[in-house]
This record gives sequence, structure tokens and C-alpha cells, in this order.
Amino acid sequence: MSFADFAHALATFLGINKEYQGLGPLWGAIFGAVITAGVVGGVVHSRTTRHQEANALFEFAKRFHDLLDRAHALARDYTPSPDGPSAIDRSEAAAYYRKLFDLMLNEYNFFKKGLVSRASFDEWMTWRWGAWRNLDGATVVVRGVPYQAAWREWSERPLMKDNPFVHFINSVHAAPDLKAVSRLVARAAPRWWAP
Repeated sequence: MSFADFAHALATFLGINKEYQGLGPLWGAIFGAVITAGVVGGVVHSRTTRHQEANALFEFAKRFHDLLDRAHALARDYTPSPDGPSAIDRSEAAAYYRKLFDLMLNEYNFFKKGLVSRASFDEWMTWRWGAWRNLDGATVVVRGVPYQAAWREWSERPLMKDNPFVHFINSVHAAPDLKAVSRLVARAAPRWWAP
């Protein structure tokens, strides 16, 4: 059966008689336009999402490197005291950690929306897990204030205590190994998102 035969059989089945069969080219144009719009829309959406992901990764990397530069500058100016960090040192550290935790919160939210790849987010969480355990190369101490103390103070504020992000990061910190961290990341990924 040719397409012309199929179209004629369909028109007959739908009760379209010869008077209305002249509308065939119009319906063909409409269906063609709808199919084309769907394909173009899908391609544009895919490209837009990839572009947004690339922009997000670039911005996160830029912010993270700015934080690293800030941490190095703070370390250069810091002289440890036997009495622990001064009020000024704690204030400087709190400002640094606020920016770090804000960056982590943004990364988490973008990941939950599918705008950060699972591999990138898994890598970031690997470093958070390492920082919590003071692993060599992942230790974070700013102005005498360790990452762990800063996280506890920041995450236990009344407005953050029940935040899903805080619960997620606490789970990452508590994970027994990196495989468990990867499983947590996989579970947190959007359900509609293919790996």
C-alpha cells in the first residue's frame, strides 16, 4: 500500500468526502509544521540545557577558584595563637565558609535540576567527604577554623537545620567510603535524568 492509498483510506475512514479531500495539502502542511516544530524544539531544548550546564560549571569553577585564592590570602596573613583563633580570625573564617557553603548549596540545587552532571557533582562530593575526614590534600582550615566546625555552625542555624541540602551533605560526611558517596549522589539525582 502506498502512502497515497493510505491517506485515501484514512480520509474515507474519517468520513472525508471528495469535497473536503482538497484540504489534504493544507492538513499535510499543518502536520509537517507540527512535526518540524517538535523536532526543532527538542534540539533547541537539548542545546540550551547543555549550554546552561556548561555555563554553570564555568561559574562554579570560577567561584571555587576565587575561594581558593581567598583562602590562600587568609592563610598568608594568619599567625596561629596558642589561645586559638581571635574574634577577627573567626569572623574572617565565617565569611569565607559562608561563601563556600553558598557555593555548595548552589551546586546542589543545580544538580537537582539536572544542570550539573552526575560525574561533576560526584567529584565535588568526594572532596567534601575528604575535607570532613581531614584526608591529605583535602583538609580545609581557614584562620584556624576547621571545615568541620564551620559546617556545624552554619548548618545548625534555625533556617538551615531542616534544609534538604544540609541533610544531604551530612549524609555525605557520614558515608563510610567513596562508594557510599557515589550511591548518595546517584540517589539524589533527578529521577527523570538519565546518567
